[in-house]
Parts: sequence; C-alpha cells; structure tokens
Amino acid sequence: MTASTQGIRVATYNASLNRDSAGALREDLIDGDAQARDIAAVIQQSRPDVLLINEFDYDPAAAELFREHYLSTPQGDAPGIDYPYAFSAPVNTGVASGVDLDGNGEAVTTPGAPGYADDALGFGQFPGQYGMLVLSRYPLESEDIRTFGDFLWKDMPGARLPGNPETPESGDYYPDAALDVLPLSSKSHWDIPINVNGEIVHLLASHPTPPTFDGPENRNGLRNADEIRLWADYVTPGKGDYLMDDQGRSGGLDAHARFVIAGDQNVDPLDGDSLPGAAQQLLGHPLIAAGLTPDSEGGVVAALEQGGANATHRGDPRFDTADFNDEAPGNLRVDYVLPSAHGLTRLDGGVFWPVEGEAGHEQADASDHRLVWADLAIDDSDTQVKDIDFIGQTAFESGTEFQGTTLSGLSGLTRDPVSGEYLAISDDRSEYNDARFYSLRIDLEDGHLDDGDVRLTDVTTLRQPGGEPWAAGEIDPEAIALTDNGTLYIASEGDSNQRIDPFVNLFARDGEQIDAIELPEILSPDGDGTWGVRNNLALESVTLTPDGERLFTATENALAQDGPAAALDTGSASRILSFDPDTGKALGQYLYPVEPTPQAPVAEDGFSTNGLVEMLALDEHHLLTLERGFAEGAGNDIRLYEIDLSQATDISHLDSLEDAAGMIRPVQKTLLTSLNDYGFEPDNVEGMTFGPVLADGRQSLILTSDDNFSDSQSTQFIALALAFDDASTEAPDQPSFDKGFGLLPPALNPAAIMASLMGDIAALPDGPQALDLLGEQDGATLAGVAEPGDWLMAG
Repeated sequence: MTASTQGIRVATYNASLNRDSAGALREDLIDGDAQARDIAAVIQQSRPDVLLINEFDYDPAAAELFREHYLSTPQGDAPGIDYPYAFSAPVNTGVASGVDLDGNGEAVTTPGAPGYADDALGFGQFPGQYGMLVLSRYPLESEDIRTFGDFLWKDMPGARLPGNPETPESGDYYPDAALDVLPLSSKSHWDIPINVNGEIVHLLASHPTPPTFDGPENRNGLRNADEIRLWADYVTPGKGDYLMDDQGRSGGLDAHARFVIAGDQNVDPLDGDSLPGAAQQLLGHPLIAAGLTPDSEGGVVAALEQGGANATHRGDPRFDTADFNDEAPGNLRVDYVLPSAHGLTRLDGGVFWPVEGEAGHEQADASDHRLVWADLAIDDSDTQVKDIDFIGQTAFESGTEFQGTTLSGLSGLTRDPVSGEYLAISDDRSEYNDARFYSLRIDLEDGHLDDGDVRLTDVTTLRQPGGEPWAAGEIDPEAIALTDNGTLYIASEGDSNQRIDPFVNLFARDGEQIDAIELPEILSPDGDGTWGVRNNLALESVTLTPDGERLFTATENALAQDGPAAALDTGSASRILSFDPDTGKALGQYLYPVEPTPQAPVAEDGFSTNGLVEMLALDEHHLLTLERGFAEGAGNDIRLYEIDLSQATDISHLDSLEDAAGMIRPVQKTLLTSLNDYGFEPDNVEGMTFGPVLADGRQSLILTSDDNFSDSQSTQFIALALAFDDASTEAPDQPSFDKGFGLLPPALNPAAIMASLMGDIAALPDGPQALDLLGEQDGATLAGVAEPGDWLMAG
C-alpha cells in the first residue's frame, strides 16, 4: 500500500440559500445579498476543493451568479475562490405529485398553495426549492454522472414504508396510487465522478428529508432512514443491484471505487428524532472510514451557552454541525463528509464553527448549519493480502474445565512454527484462577477447522520475578507473542481505576517474568480519567515482526488526553507503539483511527463499544489489525484490516493529540473482511495468529474469542485462509529458529514436551495410529467434542 502525496479538501455546507418563491434567490443575488456574502466568506475561509451546497434553490442562473459574483470576489480577509466546474440538476422538492401524500383527503397541485408542499414529491413550495449545487476545482466526468431522483421508494427491497397506525397491517399508510409516484429521494441522490489528477473520486451527494413534521406513522423518519440506506447499499458490492438511475443504468458503485459521501443527512447518531440506528448505516459501514470525527470548539461553547435541549443530549457537542432551536431539538450533528475506507486516508477535518473573537464567527450565523470539511489523501490501497476464505470454526462451551482451571477469557494467541504448538492467554485477573496461558494443538491437515480439531494440552501459570503468581487484580493479561528463542512477550492492560500501569513484559516459557519493556509515561493513568490509558481500553495487543526486530503494541482506544473513546457518534484515536525488542528502545508511535461502534444497542441506554483488540505484523510497515465492536442486544461486529505505517506520522513527541489537528497523517487502513459475513455469529473475538501454510499454499489465520467468563458465550476458534500477493510475499516469513531446539528453555515441562512430540507424530503418515500407542493423555480436551476421551480421534 503505497501512499500518494495527492490530497483534496472536500466539504459540505447547508447554506440555507433557499427562498419562498421560484426565482427569488436569483433576484436577491442580482440585488446584492448580505446572507450570500456571508456564506461566500465562510467558503473562502475554508477553501474546499470540492463543495456540496445543500439548500441552494435549483436555478442555473442563480448558481452562476453566486459562483462568479460572490465566491470569486473577496468577501472579507480571505481571497476569492474560483470553481471552474459545477453541477446542479432538478430535484424532487416542490414537484407536484398529483396525489394526496399527507393524508388530509386532498391532493394540492398549485405551487405555493396551502398544503402544496406536503403533497409534493419532496417537501417544497415550488419545484427546485431546497436544491443542491456541487462546485469543484477539479474536472467532473460529466458523462458518468448518475442521478437517482426517479427511483421509487417501493422498489427498494425491504423498504421501510410507513403503516397506518389505525390498522394492524404494515406499510399501508400510502395508497397504491401514491406509491406508484413517490420517489425514495426527497431531493435527489447524485454520484458525481471527479477527476483528481487522473484518479477518480466519486462524490455521493444527497440531502434526505428531515425525520420530523409528520405524525404517528413516522413517514418522514422512515423515508430519511431509507434515503441514508441508499448510499449504504450503493457502495456495498452486490447490495445495490436493485438500483436504477435516471439515466437507465442499473447497479451500485464498482468495488474498490474511491468515494466520499457528503451532505446534510438530517440524522444524529444519538439525539434528535431520527430512526434509531439510521446514522449507523453509514457510520458503522465497513467500507466507510468514519474513525476520525470532524469537531469544533464552537459547538461546545454554543451548547453550554444555549442550554435547553442541549443539556440533555447524549452526543458530544464538539461534533455538532447545526445550531437548531434550543428547546427542541437542540444542536445536532447532521452534516457529514465520509470517505471510503479504500483508496482514501483522512488527514484532517473539522466543523467551521468559530468562537467569538475568531475569524468567521459572525459570518457563520448566516446559516443554521456549519460547513464540515475533510482533507483526504488519495492512496493506492494495494494490500499484501489478496483474498480470504473462511475455512471453519469450532467452540468450547462456557465453563469448560481443564487441569483445575476454567477455560475462559482467551484474548491473545501465538504459535510456535517449529513445534506447531499454540499458546492462548487468558485475561483472568487472577480472580477465577491464577493468571495463565494454555497450550493447545489445532489440526488443519484437511484444510478445514471442525469440531474436535482444537485440543488443549497444558496450562501454565504466570509468575512474577521470584516465582510468585500475581495477586487478584494486579494483572490483566490480554496478548501474547512468541520470540525466536522461545520466550514470550505478554501485554497487560493494568487497571486505570486503581492506577495500575499497563505493561509489556518478557516471560520465560515456564511463565516467569524475566524482563520488561519500558513504556512511555503518557500511558500511565492518573486515576481520574483525564490522562493515560482508559480502563479496559488499554494494551490489548502485542506482535513481533517475522524477523524479530520490531515489537508492536497498541491501545484499544484513545488515551484520555488524545480524544474520546469510540461510541456511536465517533471513532477513537488509538496509538500503535513500536519498540526494538533487543534493546527496549522506543522506535515510534502512530495514529490508528478506530471506527465508531458499528451497531446501536437495542436499548437506548445499552452498552456499546469498538476497539483495536489485536495486531499481527507482516513486516516492519504492514500489519493485520482486528477491530471488535459490540452493542448490547445486537451482538459483535468483527473486522480484519491490513494497515500500512510507511507514510504515517511518528507522534512519539506528542503527549496529547488534542491540539495536533492537521499535523498528523494516520496509518493507511484497508478492510480485508468482516467475520459477520461468514454465516455464523462471531463471539468476542480478540486473539489471532498465523497457523501453518495449507496444502494449497495459502496461509492459515487462527482467531479466538474471549467469552468474558459468561455462561451465555463460548470460546470460539475460527480459521481463515489468506492468499498473499506474489509480488510482495507468498506468506509472512515465520521466525526461523535457525539454531533449532537448542535454544528452547530448559524450563519446558514434560507435558509441553509431550504435546510437541505428539503434534510431530500426528503429522506423520501413520500419525493417528501412532498416537494410539501413547494412550490417553490425562485431562486433554477437544473443542466441539462432548467426551474428552474422544480427543485421540482428532488425529
């Protein structure tokens, strides 16, 4: 994944340049309009390369007047800005439907008459009111522009058509005559390909209807949610096949196309009147990068000063983009610039909401919305992993006992490439049993993971220097990585509430700590939640490069001083930390944008989270990363990414990221797969490691889940097969162990030695029969097999 230096600033702005009658905006612009001058001043100060303006009445002459006589002319201290390319088109607002859409028994067809706007295809007093305008400093591929103004709402599969609250049926609010003419889009949906120095970026522009101004049938709220869903389907390969554009072309966006979704979506992730989960259709979409949320200080100040509904909002006011009525609904986040996860990296972004005394403060009030912008780098998202297949899964039931311990909390996984033995760390804080890791065998000889293919062979207690186990609450082991001399790096989250620091320490194979990595002081929690790692969102990962020369660990979410934790309305700025494992020297830190919580919990006050829970190094610049999202009542969302550090900014010198806007380039991040797409419900997956190379040459990847010591969960093992780019590498090199078994520590206990021998025997042609000669190993347990004595059948 080689990054480009190309970058563009994309913005959206609901400018409120709408008028009460057709042609009125044009006349105001000719006469000289103070509001338009202020709107132009905001645009000139923000200086986007590509701009979507919502609520600009459709009138090509008005658009040209605004472009030539307001934007090109300085309206303040900032110079004028030229946009040589523009696009506008008719919209559905104010277009007579000819039918009774508001259910009052009358179809009003005279523009401007009482009730006309409610019966129009989209709310408006005349055709084109509340239109859209796109301005660009880069050429538009005009022949490839697609518009979706005519697509009927009823033709969307699973459309959320409103029901009549007085009948038991669903979707019966509108009569057939209305559904035959009612489009999904209240204005329009536009796909505008923009040529940025030879690279195509699709601007996906829209302005869904407000989810209010209706009745108990919630027709506008439901339409708003489906208008948002259109883009979610459009950018998902295969899901947008049902769509037909106004030009007669069918289907969604091509896979791997770069895109930016922009516009006033009229939806807040947490507050307001929108349908629950409507915003998550975009913010939680796996192909959309929403991890870094535009913000402003002005939004925070406004919420505090205005009070009212703002005082009861669940969302963070720093993300607000609209200054609405203080009593209801209060200020909200409704305007978005959301880049694709493929081919674009967000460098910076913000909401233009200056506080008093800052430039643009007075002009910002020209609209009740604020301009939202994002700086995006155009990247070549060429991953080393080219293809992934699911090859099976199995699970241990909750409460499984092994060698006097409860098998639970498996949060990290590593593998010895010589013996084939796996080690899995439990995140037991020495509360159920002593902190520990398990030894196990996984049989992938047939290229598939099935019940009985995972076999526990031993358990090892973690011990402090001197040999004593950790006391309860003093350790929270989350990750494990094997070195090329048989020692282990283990990461602990610590306990921020008790001011117990996280650590990455070196252990002997027998479980005793022998050394430690010196971590930066910025990770140390202050106890009151304003500095350091957050509780239970600290170090969840540790991995070594195949050559053993770099060690990586990462925070699950942002440090308290770096920004918010992941939530429905924001992602989180995690830090990846790199060290020289031989010397312990710190080598760098990098910003990793964790995505927002993918799903909303079923209950409004339900728990939800998302975090970076595991990493696996391919080389010094490329890693696999695992994000685990959870929403109470909705379940887990598990996504695997490949990231590239080569162009990322080293942020080691920054104790806090809050004041570093525009200074940081994050890691480049590309989605590889979602475990939720494989036909089973993934549990709380937190660990992964490479398994053996399969018979067909593909590299196996094994993942495991933390059951949280809960009776309602299980300990899953999941296997994937990865195909790598032949030009980069066939598969990641494994540690060579070039000195052979002579480097294995003498502390290896007999059970572990026997497990290794048995694994080697099993790999022989007559391995299963040879294993029979060894007899049944006491306490061995298989995943997915009811009788422990059946373990020999695994072969």
